[in-house]
Amino acid sequence: MAADQHGCPLLACPHSSSCRLFFPEDPVKIVRAQGQYMYDEQGAEYIDCISNVAHVGHCHPLVVRAAHEQNQVLNTNSRYLHDNIVDYAQRLSETLPEQLCVFYFLNSGWGNSSSKKET
Repeated sequence: MAADQHGCPLLACPHSSSCRLFFPEDPVKIVRAQGQYMYDEQGAEYIDCISNVAHVGHCHPLVVRAAHEQNQVLNTNSRYLHDNIVDYAQRLSETLPEQLCVFYFLNSGWGNSSSKKET
């Protein structure tokens, strides 16, 4: 497999186009994150304005704890019916106008695009 100038085969792969979108010349290699910040191999700090975790931050202790507890019981996506999906849909519907009563639980931009095509 071909490698980039840093010897990283993933960055030379055609699947890394999202890296090249934001960093066309020299992609930033992130090794850890905390709160709203991400850190590269040299420890340089970056404010994360791209990821979809900005509203709670990276490694938020309550989110980490909830994910850990859920993963010990069931680790799946919304393809399968389980009580958490039904409970969440019920709680969500109580905060919205009555006509907004159908939910598609998605986890990515691709999913959001697909849902728009179905409506």
